[in-house]
Amino acid sequence: MIKMLAAICRRPGMTHAEYLAYIVHVHGAIASENPLAMRRYTQNHVFDAAFGSTAEAAHAMVAARDSVTELYFDNADDMRATFAHEHVRTKVGPDGANFSDTSVALSMVATEVEQPVTHPAIFSGAKVLHYLRADAGIDLAVFFARWERAHAHAMATAPAAAALRRCVHHRQLPQFNPMLAYFSGSEVPVYEGVGSLYFDNAHTIGAFRAYENALLAYNADPATRFYAPAQSFFLYATEATIYERRAVAAVGQ
Repeated sequence: MIKMLAAICRRPGMTHAEYLAYIVHVHGAIASENPLAMRRYTQNHVFDAAFGSTAEAAHAMVAARDSVTELYFDNADDMRATFAHEHVRTKVGPDGANFSDTSVALSMVATEVEQPVTHPAIFSGAKVLHYLRADAGIDLAVFFARWERAHAHAMATAPAAAALRRCVHHRQLPQFNPMLAYFSGSEVPVYEGVGSLYFDNAHTIGAFRAYENALLAYNADPATRFYAPAQSFFLYATEATIYERRAVAAVGQ
């Protein structure tokens, strides 16, 4: 499984509510009318967020994100074929200008790595998307390994983290970064990792703060430092599935 994630900021003059209505009912319909090789298309509708770190006096990055799109594919060839198809090039892609400030769109291609949680459960409520920028000079393999150990540290040391029902680490696949120029703003950095953290509902999602503090404590040690908090951010969102390919039943069933 391979996927593309795109964090989007609405275009000027559009309210957040107008933006969400458009991406669900208009853009979602355009993308779903010819899904090609896409396995699943999910939108994450942002209802709160924090950018950078409380240790900083000013933002070190572009703020404001209204949604995160997740596009799932079985393999890289399916993803390439979908993005190269006429329907995507002439209808889906150009429609982005109707709702997105494309100059600050932020994309990445990644693979999913499931992380253990104390009390796993089927997700149905609220979700955190935690965008992590690797610390300067940190190799990708080291970044991924330390991030995984930081998660284990948070689960062991932050009691509130027991409210976490599922955690997925999206690990950047750098070989696809050259293709992101089509989907991302020219001055927007490529993030090395995005954590998806699932909670029961919007009332329990606040437990993420305790989890984040544990990550920050782990990251404060120079020997285990792996990310740059000032250039990282997190989004609180609700997840909406726009399209999902149905399994084809075997002949005779």
